[in-house]
Parts: sequence; C-alpha cells; structure tokens
Amino acid sequence: MGRKKIQIQRITDERNRQVTFTKRKFGLMKKAYELSVLCDCEIALIIFNHSNKLFQYASTDMDKVLLKYTEYNEPHESRTNADIIETLRKKGFNGCNSPEPDGDDSIDQSPLNEEKYRKTEDLDSLFKRYGALNKKEHRDSESPDPEEPFSLTPRTEEKYKKIDEEFDKMMQNYRLSVSTAPCPISSV
Repeated sequence: MGRKKIQIQRITDERNRQVTFTKRKFGLMKKAYELSVLCDCEIALIIFNHSNKLFQYASTDMDKVLLKYTEYNEPHESRTNADIIETLRKKGFNGCNSPEPDGDDSIDQSPLNEEKYRKTEDLDSLFKRYGALNKKEHRDSESPDPEEPFSLTPRTEEKYKKIDEEFDKMMQNYRLSVSTAPCPISSV
C-alpha cells in the first residue's frame, strides 16, 4: 500500500485517530532528534494527547531547555496552526503537502555533515529494526495498546537489550566524533 495525500482534518474514527497519533508522535520525535543532531540545536517537544497524557522529548535536559525558554523576552519566531495554514495558502498549497524548503534550509555538503547524515541513517535503521521487532512479537496476538506499558517475553527482552546496547554504542561514538572534530576556521 503506497502513500497518498490525506485531507488535514480531525480523524473521526477513534481507533484510527489513536493509531495515527502514535505513529505521528514517534515520527515527530524522530524528526526532532534528527534536527537536533544535524543542526546542533536544543529541542524540547511537549505533547498532550486528548486525555491529557504528557509525552515529551528533549535533545538535552528538558528543565534546562525550558529554563532557557522562560528567560527569553521575545522569541525569534513563533508559529500557530493559523500561521502555518496561511503560509501554505500563500505558497499555493492546500494543506495536504508540506511547504517547500526555504533557501536557507539547504544542507552544507561538508564531510562532517555527511558523517552526521550517515549516522542518522544508521539510527533510522535501528528505529526500523525496533519497530519491526515489536510488530513481529505481536503479529499473532491483539495489538498492544500504545498507551499502556506491556511486558516483554524473555526472547524480546534480549533483542531489545541488544538494540539498546547498539544504540548506546552509536551515540557514544557520535559524541566522541563530535567532541574530537576539528572546528572549522572561517575567514571574516
């Protein structure tokens, strides 16, 4: 089944809405992670679902990022849904597509950025393996409720531990490579 354009409006079916929320929440957190790694920025993401459950992602420490946020008088850029819809209309989109990237969103093709991109691809494959493992374990049973914690079988627990160890090693290698990377010298 391929991708298709969807109308951006509230999903009426409760089950479909919950599934969409879970998938898009993970995708949003993954994008926030990628942005923080690729662009070396601090990100705090706070999500409340329809039943007021809190989900959060922070690239560093949530408290530090929120403290920094409260210390600012005026944000550089602040957007709402209405702003985004208006921008899409001005660019000729009907809300089904993402806006085209601005000119300043181009990616620098330096070796350091290529290495970060490669590491992000490695993490993408790790995320996919994690998701595939979860689907495989629950194929013959009812789908687990994404809001409820579920117990792991001994077999999956070992697999998750292995993936966690691989992820920790990749993150450790990334931190080492970033801390030892030479700083580019720019001429003024």
